[in-house]
Amino acid sequence: MADSARNSTNQLDDQGTSEAEGRALLKRLRDAGFEGSDEKLAVALGRPPEEVRGWMGAAGPVDDDVVMKARGIAKERGIEIE
Repeated sequence: MADSARNSTNQLDDQGTSEAEGRALLKRLRDAGFEGSDEKLAVALGRPPEEVRGWMGAAGPVDDDVVMKARGIAKERGIEIE
């Protein structure tokens, strides 16, 4: 199985979120809460902008920590991402 196919089906957390679903959550948070800016989302998540751009382009792996942070930020700001 190719790495991209395997990564899209691996569960990131106890809610059964796949990497593809995690990437979609991040995109919705970026678009709804950060004016579509990878840089603003990076600051909020405490990650480098290059890493955020990698997630958005499906080049970088999404991890459980960033998905949990994204959910927390969305909840705090009243943004529906799921």
